[in-house]
Amino acid sequence: MRFDISTAMMMTSLLTLAVGASLTFATARYPAHLRDAMRVWIGGLMLQTLSLLAVGTLGPGSSPAVVVASNALYALAYAEMGRALHLFNFSAQRRGPWPIGLVAAVVLFSFALAVVWDTSRWRIVLIGPPLAALQFAVTRSILRAQARRPADYMTAALFFACGVLTLTRCATELLGPGIVAEPVHQAMRTIVLVFSAFLPTIGTIGFMLMCGDRLNDDLARLAMVDPLTGVYNRRTLAGLAAEAIARAQRESRPLALLAVDVDHFKRINDRFGHDGGDEALRLLVAGMQASLDEQAVLSRIGGEEFAVLLPDRGEEEACATAERLRRHLERTELVVDGQALPLCVSIGVAEIGSAPTDLAALLREADRALYAAKRAGRNRVVAASSLEAAPRRDAEPMPG
Repeated sequence: MRFDISTAMMMTSLLTLAVGASLTFATARYPAHLRDAMRVWIGGLMLQTLSLLAVGTLGPGSSPAVVVASNALYALAYAEMGRALHLFNFSAQRRGPWPIGLVAAVVLFSFALAVVWDTSRWRIVLIGPPLAALQFAVTRSILRAQARRPADYMTAALFFACGVLTLTRCATELLGPGIVAEPVHQAMRTIVLVFSAFLPTIGTIGFMLMCGDRLNDDLARLAMVDPLTGVYNRRTLAGLAAEAIARAQRESRPLALLAVDVDHFKRINDRFGHDGGDEALRLLVAGMQASLDEQAVLSRIGGEEFAVLLPDRGEEEACATAERLRRHLERTELVVDGQALPLCVSIGVAEIGSAPTDLAALLREADRALYAAKRAGRNRVVAASSLEAAPRRDAEPMPG
């Protein structure tokens, strides 16, 4: 049975159209930052499929207008796929205009060498490099991701191979029949066309796997952080603290914990509503992050209360850190709904002792010191070691 390239291209093009149509409905289930990239990719997929469908239907003897249109669609498809991957990796960053310049070069060479001077050999030679550049650009966009997975490498390899094949075919046409035998030309043409026919479907599968990996990463990250402020949640703090405490006790290292609570936070909610209170918490966290160093582990453990884990720091150094944090926030003027809002915090400091302990015990000690700071007038730092036996938080409500 004779293998017919045109039939294969038509069948794979129709299959790719069906895949693209199905993906159009699937995008609704993805978050917005992935949905935008997927829609651009589907648009590029449709352009590429229409180009290959035209070639498969009309064959190599197509009219000059069809040749120019199919080459333009093919180049624009790669530009759109590159844009989709740029959105995938850098949603807020603008992309340069150079891909459109490459598409314009393909259109110009196609028109000049199909309408003005009809020569398929030199048309292939001249449009090949800008096409390959667009294909390599897709590869580069994939590999610019900070965290790369097997699906990224697989998809990047496909587009890189396509670029290499495009340049190889250019080289065989450039050398001409006097150097490269005609069977080699035919084999090269067949390989490029078959690879181009299957690339849209396989590349789309790779892209969807990449989107699935990104979605799983986002879900894992959301499970670790507080959705309002973006810092660690209590569950994540528990895991990190368990490791830090075990290491500190094993290696006889100091470790301290700060319990931080916003003073009179209820007044902020009463004045600005819960939306204003949420904005105040986000601004507060930004101020705390600006004051703390990279070693500090900041988390929100409930309402307007936060915890800061300080590995390798004893109580004295932790109190100095807490006082620096308190003063920084006191001097920082937060603006909520256009109104200046001074925010003060009370901080309790606790340090692990020689006896075995865990996060719950450390939090209890830090909370006891925090309670004392509230009772003493707020906007201050109190160390747990400075307290005698005192009422716990569950003995009576703690002031705001």
